[in-house]
Amino acid sequence: MTFAVISRSAMGINEEFGKSEFKVITERENESAEEKGKRHQDFLDFLREAQEDNLDISNKADFDTKIPKKLTRDELIGSSHAFLLAGGDTTATLITYCLYELAMHPELEQRVLEETEEHHIKNVDDIDYNNIKNLEFLERFVKEAARLHPAAYLVTARRAIESTTLQQSDGTLLHIDKGTCILPNIPVITQDEKIWGKDATEFNPDRFLLENSKNRHPMAWLPFGAGLRICPGKNLAIYETKATIVRLLLEYKFEVCDEIKVK
Repeated sequence: MTFAVISRSAMGINEEFGKSEFKVITERENESAEEKGKRHQDFLDFLREAQEDNLDISNKADFDTKIPKKLTRDELIGSSHAFLLAGGDTTATLITYCLYELAMHPELEQRVLEETEEHHIKNVDDIDYNNIKNLEFLERFVKEAARLHPAAYLVTARRAIESTTLQQSDGTLLHIDKGTCILPNIPVITQDEKIWGKDATEFNPDRFLLENSKNRHPMAWLPFGAGLRICPGKNLAIYETKATIVRLLLEYKFEVCDEIKVK
């Protein structure tokens, strides 16, 4: 199978996105309450609420501010731009690693095919939300690919809003000063034998079976972050990835050819 890649200027794509977002946001600002009520509400509506109304966060200790704030128009456009680009690029990367793992593990590719047949997914029209959601093995497969190939781990940085002291797993204490920026080493965490077992570097979707993961630390799997700022598109990205894989497997088989060199 041959892949053709059409290269485009990143600046050009950014400019096109910016024009589209400006147009949509302008339409939303000018629509009536009746027009808004007739259409599906989306994430842009959530951002628009933060633009129109004062966001009262004075009773939330987790926020490092006591000043009610609403988004400016530029912040609204910038936020929607960030969500659009971040969701597309990181999901595409996850899909790529899933296809790589399918090619490297033909026996798992066969299991995915068998599961799609069990759920009567035989053509494009059968790919809907419920069918994709019910593909449990494929979901474990995607989660395992995200574990071994975390793509967006640099966005999990956090800044301490107060000085604190934490007890580490070996019993020693770690002091963190207020204002210190902390970035968890996710690629190391996701391959730590103390967390994932002796086969931590091997690809095994069944490690996400309930009986194999019920005692696992909730912060062991962090491809989408965690806490208040966990990726809002986590479930969407997983379902998009599953749907794309199913769509491709309806027509193609992925395998490693002799020309491929894998490190």
